[in-house]
Amino acid sequence: MPKGKGETGRLGYASLTLFRALLLGLWHDLSDVKLEAQLARDLMFRKFCRLELDQGVPQASTIGRFRIALEKSGRLNVVLTEINAQLSAQNVILQEGRVAIVDATVIEAAQSGIRKGDPEAGSHVKVNAKGKMQAKWGYQAFVNIDEDGFIFSTTLTPGNKHEINSLMDLLDGSEEMLFADSAYSSQKIRDWMADHDISDRVQRKGYRNRKLSVRDRARNVEIGVTRGRVEAIFGHMKRLWGMARSRFMGLARTHTQFQIAAIGWNLQKGARFRRMFG
Repeated sequence: MPKGKGETGRLGYASLTLFRALLLGLWHDLSDVKLEAQLARDLMFRKFCRLELDQGVPQASTIGRFRIALEKSGRLNVVLTEINAQLSAQNVILQEGRVAIVDATVIEAAQSGIRKGDPEAGSHVKVNAKGKMQAKWGYQAFVNIDEDGFIFSTTLTPGNKHEINSLMDLLDGSEEMLFADSAYSSQKIRDWMADHDISDRVQRKGYRNRKLSVRDRARNVEIGVTRGRVEAIFGHMKRLWGMARSRFMGLARTHTQFQIAAIGWNLQKGARFRRMFG
């Protein structure tokens, strides 16, 4: 990062160089220390970050400070929007008749537990595949994607915050259809969709005294086929990019990590679409 007047030390690095380094760290699941080492010895890493062969590489501390600066700027959502606008201009992302698919996944906190864990996280309880209650200390990471799997917005909450409270943070009202699971099923949400002329594809919820009808169950299955596309994104991020668990303490820093992952996902997917469809 640029040095102030009178300061000494290493030369500063362009913001784009540092941002590209963050993307490489994401895509290769590298800590800042390992990323620094890889930048020093890998010619392809240097080329991607636009570092000359005789140029030094950013230290782990420099990369970390840049990430914190991005966090404090609060402008990563603007970066995501701008990338999507460029992909849209190249007809990679289609804006006409856009479908919104909203879902969430749990990112475990860097340190777990109520007493010694990340104090900004929360306990998220869900029923696992074996029908047993399972709790994780962490955060809920939400995305709004289109049918092709491009991410349009993200938000992050403590694990114990109800999902329905995060829906409005993900939508801007321009969507023509909303796919979501039964956690978002409420009259308030249905009224909001009607007011914004958004087609309701939210799965219905059954209750003890009012079971789902055969028609509603069939509707839920049909919606689930489209809604399930988001699981591939979460699975990829957790399996290959280390997003199953936060590297950092605190909601803001964990959200920054997730926002970079969303940007990295769209860039990779956009490049793949351009290769496939020219």
